[in-house]
Amino acid sequence: MGVFKKDGNHKIMLIKSKDGKNFEDNNGRLVNEKGYLIDRNGNVIDAENKRVWWLKKHLKDGEFPKIFPYTKFNIKNIQGDFDLDPLGNPILE
Repeated sequence: MGVFKKDGNHKIMLIKSKDGKNFEDNNGRLVNEKGYLIDRNGNVIDAENKRVWWLKKHLKDGEFPKIFPYTKFNIKNIQGDFDLDPLGNPILE
């Protein structure tokens, strides 16, 4: 992600580049409409090494593919064990 100021709703405030065709972050780096750092071809890159993480053709509306909708996630794997009261609510001590 680029570095941005945020509005009152915590949304990033994109800056139009001087040519008016692209967006930049506060440091003048090229970003897409979602605020991800990109190279001149529109591929999402990392800030340090400029390595390509996601190709532009794999982005959907400026976002890279999310892993969680495609994996099985079980909340009980991270939740822990709790004693329950008679109504089934966890007892926190």
